Amino acid sequence: MQNTQHNSRTGKDNAPFNAEEFSSRKLMDLVDQNQHRERLEIDTEMLMAVVTELTQRRHYLRELRDRGLLAPRAY
Repeated sequence: MQNTQHNSRTGKDNAPFNAEEFSSRKLMDLVDQNQHRERLEIDTEMLMAVVTELTQRRHYLRELRDRGLLAPRAY
């Protein structure tokens, strides 16, 4: 599995963002928050890490496609 850890920082402790540490539901919540500009805004690198991780897990593919984050035939 490809490592999806990035130098982007999250949270108050400035720990590196590692998409593998989150549940698929939490990753999808980050996508939703980013698209609706809610509490947490994630940068492009983090968003790509989230999409990559969900794609590797083969979770929420239809939702990612519907949001324009995956090509129509990415799965």
